[in-house]
Amino acid sequence: MKRADRQLAVLALIAAALVAAVLWVGRREYLRAPPAVTAIAPAAVTHIELSLPPLAAQVFEHRKDGWWRVEPSPARANDPRLERLAKLAATPVARWIPAAAIAPAKVGLEHPSATLVLDHTRLEYGGLTAIGDLRYVRVGARVALVPRQYSPEVMLTKDGH
Repeated sequence: MKRADRQLAVLALIAAALVAAVLWVGRREYLRAPPAVTAIAPAAVTHIELSLPPLAAQVFEHRKDGWWRVEPSPARANDPRLERLAKLAATPVARWIPAAAIAPAKVGLEHPSATLVLDHTRLEYGGLTAIGDLRYVRVGARVALVPRQYSPEVMLTKDGH
């Protein structure tokens, strides 16, 4: 019996070491390239739609001379601000949750605080988690938990530096 117990203990140690190694490698990989909220390269974004209720929705397009607002009225846009919005395409995701597993009203997604369309990808911004200061962002049939600072409201209020 003693020999069997020792062998079992050795196998348990080996299994624990393997699990630790896998977790360590996975964490290193995640820190190197965390999963993003979209597969869109921010520099490739050419069309942005932004809705921040109660303000009127705005539509922007990137032309060869920079960003332009096309709706509700045509005007030259603030390039640095639109580039910050485009960078939201690469928002790091802490965790993905199937949208069906969440009650939209409970997490602020029934009436999103902001809706951002980057090219043809729609991002709907909800409330914050109770722990961890993460924001719910619906992207199709999934909901991402992202750091609070990655939202259109915050990106628009940052200074140009």
